[in-house]
Amino acid sequence: MIPAAMADDTFRRIDALIQVGMRLARSAPSGRIALARVALSIEPEWIPRPWGDTIAAELEAARAEAMQPIPFRDVERALRGAWGGQPTDELDSLESEPVAVTPTAQVHRGELDGAAVAVKVLRPGLAASVRQDLGLLEGLLSPLGAAFPALDAAAVMREVRERVLDELDLETEASSQRRFQRALRGHPFLVVPAPITRLVHEHVLVSEWIDGVSLWQAPDPDLAAARLIAFGLGAARTGFVHADLHPDDLLVLPDGRLAILDFGATRAVAPERVDAGAAAVEAFIAGDEAAFGAATERLGALPAGNAATAISLARAALGAHAEADPTLLDSAAVVAARDRLFDDPRALVELILAGSVAPEDIWPARGVSQLFGTIARVGATGPWRELVRAALRDGWG
Repeated sequence: MIPAAMADDTFRRIDALIQVGMRLARSAPSGRIALARVALSIEPEWIPRPWGDTIAAELEAARAEAMQPIPFRDVERALRGAWGGQPTDELDSLESEPVAVTPTAQVHRGELDGAAVAVKVLRPGLAASVRQDLGLLEGLLSPLGAAFPALDAAAVMREVRERVLDELDLETEASSQRRFQRALRGHPFLVVPAPITRLVHEHVLVSEWIDGVSLWQAPDPDLAAARLIAFGLGAARTGFVHADLHPDDLLVLPDGRLAILDFGATRAVAPERVDAGAAAVEAFIAGDEAAFGAATERLGALPAGNAATAISLARAALGAHAEADPTLLDSAAVVAARDRLFDDPRALVELILAGSVAPEDIWPARGVSQLFGTIARVGATGPWRELVRAALRDGWG
C-alpha cells in the first residue's frame, strides 16, 4: 500500500506541474491558443478540485480571446499568398462571413466550378509563433518527470512538438484527409469530404462542401455516437488514428450518415500496438489480470504487477459504463466517474508512479479521451463496452 505521505507528495508534484504549465501558457500567444483549444474540448466542471475554478477561468479567458474572427482582408491576403493571384482567379465566389471560427483557423464557404466548397485558412502568423514558442516546453521537462517518474518526459515532449507542428500544416492535414476519404469512399454510414488538391497550401485547405447538422443537433444522438465510436476506434485498424473529434467538426447528414470534417490531429499507429490495446480491453472485460498485465507491459504502459490495481480502480471509476448494457454517457457521468476515481487516492497514486505512456501512444490516447469526451458533452446512451470491442475488432467493416 502507498503511504499517505507519498500520496500527498505525488499530488503536490502534479499540482506543481499544472502551475508551471499554466504559467508557460500565459506567457506566450501560442500558449493561449492551446488553452483555448482545451476550453473547446471539455466542460469546466470536469476539472478536478482544487484546480477546477482557477483553471476553468483561465480556459474561458483564453477561449474568448482566441475566437476573434480573422478580418476578411487578412483571409484574402492569405489566399493571394497561397495561390499567387486573386482568390477569384481560382474560385467562382467566396463569402466574406466565416461559417466557422476556431483558435487556429477560419472556414469560409466558396464556390468552385459551380459546386460549394469549404475554404479553411490558418490564422496568419500562427505557425511561426508556435515554432518559436515550442522551446518553452523545455520548462515542463523537470516537473513532468517529477510528477510521472516512469515517463520518458524528453521523448514525450519531442512527440508533442512534432505532432503540434503537423497540426499547423494544412498540406499535412490535406494528405491525412485524402487518406481517410479514399478509405471510406462508399462506406454505408461514414463520409469524409475530398480535399481539392490543386488548391491546398501550407496555410490553406479547400474541400468539398457537406451539408448537415452538427453533432450537437443530431436527431438521433445515440446512433450518431455509435457511429462515431466505429469511426474513431475503427480507424486504428487502418493504421491511423484521429485525435481531435470535436462536435462542431462532425455533421449528421439528412440520410443519417456521419461526416468528419477536420483532420489536423492524426497519427500513424502500428498494428501491434492496436492488437495490444484490444487485448487489454478484452482482458479487462474478462477480469483476467495476467492477460491484462501482459498487454499493458507490451505497450510499456504499466508493469504486470500493477494489473490488479488498475482493473479494480477502472471498474470502480467506470461503474455501469464498463458493463454490457446501455448506459447514459453525459457530463454528469464524467463528473461521477472522476469522483469515484479519486475515492481511492492511494490506488491512483500507485498507478501514477508505476505507469507510463509511450510517445507514439500520446496522440492515440488523446483521441480516445476526446472521443468519449465529445459523446459525453452531447449526451448519448449506448452499450459502450460492446461498441468499443466491435470497433477494435472489426475496424470500419
